[in-house]
Amino acid sequence: MNWCYFNGQITALDKIKISPYDVGLLRGYGAFDMMRGFRNKPFLLKEHFDRLQSSAKALEITLPFDFSEFKKIVAKLLEKNNYKLSAIRTVITGGISPDAFSKGVCPTCYILIEKFIGLPKKIYERGVKIITLNHKRQNPELKINNYIFAIRSQTKKEKANAFEIIYTSGGKVLEGSGSNIFLVRKNELIVTPKLDILRGCMRNFIIKNFRNKLKFSERNIKIGELRTAKEIFITGSGKGIVPVVNINGKKVSDGKIGPITKELVKKYDEFVKSY
Repeated sequence: MNWCYFNGQITALDKIKISPYDVGLLRGYGAFDMMRGFRNKPFLLKEHFDRLQSSAKALEITLPFDFSEFKKIVAKLLEKNNYKLSAIRTVITGGISPDAFSKGVCPTCYILIEKFIGLPKKIYERGVKIITLNHKRQNPELKINNYIFAIRSQTKKEKANAFEIIYTSGGKVLEGSGSNIFLVRKNELIVTPKLDILRGCMRNFIIKNFRNKLKFSERNIKIGELRTAKEIFITGSGKGIVPVVNINGKKVSDGKIGPITKELVKKYDEFVKSY
């Protein structure tokens, strides 16, 4: 049996009943977050909670728990589901709408625990191809439920045999459909976009934990810099650190994973194993 949290209760997943009048379903009005669990230990729990709370607050939705309560709920769900590796998804919506447009009196909130299935090992050993599309998300600093463009663009990604889509707008590189992007420039300087993006928890973790050994710069990145980058990698809570060796059908540098990216992938893998 798979256990989850739904509107204040720990319950079986198949017992969840979401109203067809929920404004999250009717209008897509809601926020969400996803984090990893390693051996029943949530990864970056406070960072993910703070981001969820910030997104909900911007939508004028109040979370039904504070951090202390959230921590206890997640711990209990991880214990009951007992997966070695987990994906922890939290969703909050505006609740049951009285007029199919307004928020309800109480939000709808649920937390799902799934068995985490990681990416194939060869992705980290060989690198991936990415493509760019012109797009800037609405309210990019929030993790909200509107993924229309990302889902609609999956066909283009599949036709290009690409792993991820990177959004660009106004001549600038922004973010991936489900990731953040880093470029290694001259003198081993690592740059990553700062504005008009979702500052991912993995993105922030990389900068915070490796800034004593590597040089990071958060700034606007011109599209042309993708062609001249020495190395490129993307990050995400479910992906970890993924090397990029091809962009829009052209090699990144010599088409091989660079030394800085390779070292970061190794260090993160060691961190996960010891977490």
